Amino acid sequence: MKKVLILGLAVFGVCIYFGDRTAAQTSTAAQTQAVVAATKSFLEALSPAQREKVQFPFTPQKTGTVARFARSGGPGGPGGGGRPGGRSGADDKGGRGFDNGRGPGDGGGPDGRGRGPGGGLGGGFVGEKYGEAVWSNFPVSDVPRPGLQLGGLTDAQQAAATHLLQVVLSPMGYQKVLDIMGSDQALSDGGTNFASGKAVYTIGIFGTPSATAPWMLEFGGHHLGLNITMMGEHGVMSPTLTGAQPAVYTSNGKTVRALAAESDKAFALLNALDDGERKLAMLNYRMGDLVAGPGHAGETIQPEGLKASAMNEKQRALLLDVISEWAGIINDAYVTPRTAEIKAGLPDTYFAWSGSTTHEAGKNGSAYYRIQGPKLIIEFAPQGGGDSSMHVHTMYRDPTNDYGVAFTSPK
Repeated sequence: MKKVLILGLAVFGVCIYFGDRTAAQTSTAAQTQAVVAATKSFLEALSPAQREKVQFPFTPQKTGTVARFARSGGPGGPGGGGRPGGRSGADDKGGRGFDNGRGPGDGGGPDGRGRGPGGGLGGGFVGEKYGEAVWSNFPVSDVPRPGLQLGGLTDAQQAAATHLLQVVLSPMGYQKVLDIMGSDQALSDGGTNFASGKAVYTIGIFGTPSATAPWMLEFGGHHLGLNITMMGEHGVMSPTLTGAQPAVYTSNGKTVRALAAESDKAFALLNALDDGERKLAMLNYRMGDLVAGPGHAGETIQPEGLKASAMNEKQRALLLDVISEWAGIINDAYVTPRTAEIKAGLPDTYFAWSGSTTHEAGKNGSAYYRIQGPKLIIEFAPQGGGDSSMHVHTMYRDPTNDYGVAFTSPK
């Protein structure tokens, strides 16, 4: 297998002046243009045959829908790509069928396959589709992603893909992606019976990169699903899946703890609550999986837990700090208006907790937590089957604007 290179390319800002535009508008316009330019550069680095496999139409939908994958053709390798193929008996609710190999209910167990934690709706494997785009918390051999896998790209093409990610994401977000991919590589190096590792992470472009018209970038693999929809000054990263297995691993002689801040900051908030506040935050039932995972676009959850309006100023600041680990993945041009939305809805935002209130130093916690506001759902869900602190799925959504439907959806 060809070694996949993730190159650290420097991204330089460009100063552009637009007459009477405010500094914020200028920055947004400049970053939008930079994302478009980086995407075009990536496409230009590909052959015509590769471009056919990585670029798809962008057709605005009212919402994303569940896609069920009943069979699998076995572990996917590097290269390949393109649209998931073949009809199957799977019910994908109005879209193409996906032929993916295994019978419903096969797999199971702690790796998040079959009916194990993170498992499918009604058995088999589940993804979420929006037009031609597909993502999931299942491996790419169970839920194929449309696009090109990194392992099938040349070094120069991988560098162009890396540059694109660095431009569209914040430095923190880009490092988080590297940590997640490193975790998946550690899993692959340990041996799996499904596709894993950096080589099978897949990139897809939906629509034509533009500073005015809507289009979408999708990048991910087993424990990552970035869905970034853009149109002019608008840019949303909802829904996004992040996760890790193993959450702690060694890379180049150094110990890496993926999603560490998501765990540590949540415990800092929990520890800042008094006994009465903590009692309100604790759910009276056990949670062990995502509620708003693939197949739940646009859905809301009954609010539970401690309301931010009942928190003091320090506690609300800690809550915003937890939220920033997801909202801050994308670049400043798009995170700034998103942060304003989240702050506006903060009084009606809830913090809920299920599970242990302590964790071992140097490891993530094994407790589930949820943050829910008018335009926000975050879930942190350790997966069972052994040491759940080592395997986590997280979800980030704006149920009012998944896939940017607030500005792209047909009326």
